[in-house]
Amino acid sequence: MVQRGRKRIGFIGEYMHCRSFFERYMGYRNAMYLCGLPCQEEVCVIGNQEGVQRPAAEEYRAYLKASFRKMAELPEVFVCANDYVAFDAMRVLKGLGVAVPQDVWLIGFDDTVEAKVSTPSLTTACIHGHAMGDSAVYLLASRIKEPSLDCRAMHVQTSLIYRESTAD
Repeated sequence: MVQRGRKRIGFIGEYMHCRSFFERYMGYRNAMYLCGLPCQEEVCVIGNQEGVQRPAAEEYRAYLKASFRKMAELPEVFVCANDYVAFDAMRVLKGLGVAVPQDVWLIGFDDTVEAKVSTPSLTTACIHGHAMGDSAVYLLASRIKEPSLDCRAMHVQTSLIYRESTAD
């Protein structure tokens, strides 16, 4: 998005919800740093309603609505922790009279089936499930063969799929 002239980029997703959300938030922060851009916390929605552990969809949307209203100015782009967070954000923004992609761009993560058919269709980071599966089988087989091996973490490359939510 930086290569496309966008510099004010926020993040949406409860970063302590799960490990993948945390890693995606840290990836966002690292990307901002590597691009020489400030990570502006005032355009990030990384929590949840105080005291709510597992919010229902309506509760989370109410939290997003309140968070967006507190922002002096929306960012040019929101990177979301997954596609479903992006769909919630899209719905709330529409209710506030904010148009995607005319007023703000949205990017999801996971390339769900819904990302292709939403209106507008959602730009998203595609996780290559087959590559993850191949890696998991390899790790399992190597661990069975040699049980004393240390634990390992693997990373699988993702691809950005451009769609309408970023004016594509």
